[in-house]
Amino acid sequence: MSTPLDPRLQANSDYQRIEFIKGELALCFTFSVVASAKYEAGNNRESAERSLANAEKIYAGVSPLVSDPKHSKHLSAEVIEEFTAELERLRERLDCLQQFRK
Repeated sequence: MSTPLDPRLQANSDYQRIEFIKGELALCFTFSVVASAKYEAGNNRESAERSLANAEKIYAGVSPLVSDPKHSKHLSAEVIEEFTAELERLRERLDCLQQFRK
């Protein structure tokens, strides 16, 4: 059986978890913007595909941190709602970018 964390340590851990997820979501968005710009420019398809693949990889890694109760139990309902909305926006954006791959 594990010992509960000191409340200050738990609060710090929760804060770090939130900041990590925020950073990953921002990075995912950045890669999607880069992929979009490269696809639209039409001059570097391979680089655009790498950017999109990086965005998809980040999305796949961060999604369970928000949606899986095992990982999100230390996040407030408000934070989960905010991250879920951002993940939905990113999913739509990534799905739209998939059209360029065809």
